[in-house]
Amino acid sequence: MAYIPLMNALKTFVVAGKYLNFTKAAEELLVSPSAVSHQIKTLEEYLEVRLFSRTSRSMLLTDEGYRLYTSLDEPFKAIASAVRNVMEVKQQANLHIALRPFFSVSWLAPRLKNFWVKNSEIQVDLIHRNSAPDFSAENIDAAILWGKGEWPGAEAQRLIPGDLTPVCSPAFLKEAGRIHHPEDLAGHTFIHDTDYAPWREWLDLAGVEKIRCESGLIYDDTNVRLQAILNGQGIMLGCPLLLQKELKEGSLVRLFDLELTDYAYYIAWPDFKEPDRKTATFIDWISKEAELLIR
Repeated sequence: MAYIPLMNALKTFVVAGKYLNFTKAAEELLVSPSAVSHQIKTLEEYLEVRLFSRTSRSMLLTDEGYRLYTSLDEPFKAIASAVRNVMEVKQQANLHIALRPFFSVSWLAPRLKNFWVKNSEIQVDLIHRNSAPDFSAENIDAAILWGKGEWPGAEAQRLIPGDLTPVCSPAFLKEAGRIHHPEDLAGHTFIHDTDYAPWREWLDLAGVEKIRCESGLIYDDTNVRLQAILNGQGIMLGCPLLLQKELKEGSLVRLFDLELTDYAYYIAWPDFKEPDRKTATFIDWISKEAELLIR
């Protein structure tokens, strides 16, 4: 490749030639006007020609400056376009995964290193949200969703059982008194997810339909809900599989053996197209990681 001298000075010259104003050129280049002037002077001395003629009111390109500008303008535009294309391709190569913050913190993030070690060419972008994405309208390749397995426009594969059972902190239990039977939950503060349905379903399963659970506190982020429980604010439905650390340490207490088994975490992707290579690689990896946990 031929040596191109004073590349930075040439770039500065092209920008200055576009604006015919060193101050405006400096703003685009994020340098000072004096730095622009210095680069132009260096280039003029190297070429031994004047590139700009200056009057009291304006700045113009000399004949030599005009010839150089018209020769360099399109090549520099082509370079900028090539750089943008590479960046766009890289962005398209990123894997965009939507998921709940709690699942990300408690389970996925600690394991992602295992994925990167084997697939270092795939950049993973985690997009934290509680709602399911609209795959037809959003730039989401796959999503880890909590629910019963059915979402419009999505194919879903079950990952981790989300069996739910009441949990609270030892401090709450000490203040509230012993809770031996589901009927003993009456009068206590229920902590909810986005709605009351899971608690209603668990109480129905326990055979205590008369307890009114449509009250209490709603926290749509499980991280916040868990912190509220640890602070002794009430009782929530938790997934023992994902709360093993807290249950083992004793910061959480499981109240009953009965579990609501209707919910789970799923890996989902658009139902109108086959997963591309990077998405299929991630689906395969996370499925195997989930199998290891369940075992």
